[in-house]
Order: sequence, then C-alpha cells, then structure tokens
Amino acid sequence: MAKLRITDYLTELKTEAAGLRSACGPGVLDRVAPSRPDSTVGGILLELAREYRWAVEALFTRPAEDQDLPQPPPATAQGAAILDVFDQSLAAVLDAIEARGADSPAWTWAPVEWRAEFWHRRVAVATGMARWDVQMAVGATAPVPAALASEAITEVFEAFLPVGARRGAHPEASGLVQLFAQDADATWFVRLRGGRVALLDQPDSRTELQARAAGSASDIALALWGRLPFGICDVAGDEGLLQALRVE
Repeated sequence: MAKLRITDYLTELKTEAAGLRSACGPGVLDRVAPSRPDSTVGGILLELAREYRWAVEALFTRPAEDQDLPQPPPATAQGAAILDVFDQSLAAVLDAIEARGADSPAWTWAPVEWRAEFWHRRVAVATGMARWDVQMAVGATAPVPAALASEAITEVFEAFLPVGARRGAHPEASGLVQLFAQDADATWFVRLRGGRVALLDQPDSRTELQARAAGSASDIALALWGRLPFGICDVAGDEGLLQALRVE
C-alpha cells in the first residue's frame, strides 16, 4: 500500500493555488472545462471557494460525536467578482491551516480520525484537481505532482468511497485490483466485493489479480476522479473493476 508522502500540505496548497490563479483572468471565467463539461472556470472557482469555507469552519469548530457540519451555501458572484470571492476564501483557508496544525482536533465527514490533517489534505487535493481542470480550459495543462496525486488516490479509498461518493453503484463488481503509480513508486491493492471496496495493506500472495492499472500517479488520480479514462494508463484484466472505483 502507498504511504503518505506529504507532511506539508500548506506548501502544496500554495503551489497549486498559484498555478490555478495564474491561469484565471476575467476573460476565461466563462470557458467550459473539457474535463468537466458541466462546469465553467468561474464555476470551478466558486465551488472551490465553498470547499475552502467549509474547511475553515471545520478547522475552528470543536468536534463532537453528535455533530454534523453541513457544507456552506454555494458561493455566488458574477464576472470579475468571482476572482475576489476566490482570493478571499483562499486567504482564509491558508490562515486557518497555518493556525490549526495537522494534529489539531477537527470534525470531518469521512470515517477517518477527526484531525485537521484531513482538511489540510482535502483542500490541497481539491486545489490540485481544480488547477488541472482550469488549465485544461485554457490549453496549458501540467500533471498533478506525483506526491499530491498519490494523496488524491489514497483519499478516494480512505474518504470518498467509504461514504458512497461513487460513480454508479456497481453491486456486482468483485475482485482484486492493483493500482501502481510508477513515478511515485506507490501501490494500492483494493478488494471489491458485494458492492463494497476495501483498501488492503498487502493481499495474500496466492490471490490472483482481476485488474491492474499502471501509470503516473497523476494519470491514475485523474482517472479515479473521472477526469481521464483509465485507458490513459497501462490496463490489464477487467477494466470494469477499475470503473467501479471512480468517484464523483
């Protein structure tokens, strides 16, 4: 199984946010992102601003077992004001992450330990994916950095799939899948059974793989998140099992 490779999410967030912001100007806000044909650049920025606001609220709210912290209302703005909303929300989440260390208690919506690190990773991954989407819209795409892409892959299995954020139900999907990110030297073994998904530390050596995808960490992450087809990777076995791992 892959090990966490990022300890300073703040640096990753700042780098990805700078790349995102440099691709955005008032003249591109209405462009549709090819990787997300239902979204414009402006819509992606507002969606990310909402995620930042949720993270800030969670980081500064004392967690309780019976607590639920719903996502804030959608951020709204028009034209160049979208950039102002994004910049303000980014500044707020950067301050929050600096103030709340990774080990600080914080509510999360996922079945993971309630620590601020969850949100540090969440906003860094969300920003990296949004940066890639926006760059696609303006024709200047760079891969998601290998370490951050590895985190995006792990987050799929630790947070999103366990809460049902999956593209389709896939109740019949069953088998062992391996994902190998060559540039990160990281491997994920995943068991699908009865519509459920489990991340394994190491499968039984006698167990046969039913599917395997190998490629860059960026390509694997983007495929899992529905930005690219798994065909971008070197695929062997039942590609339907790989499709059953994709998240919203």
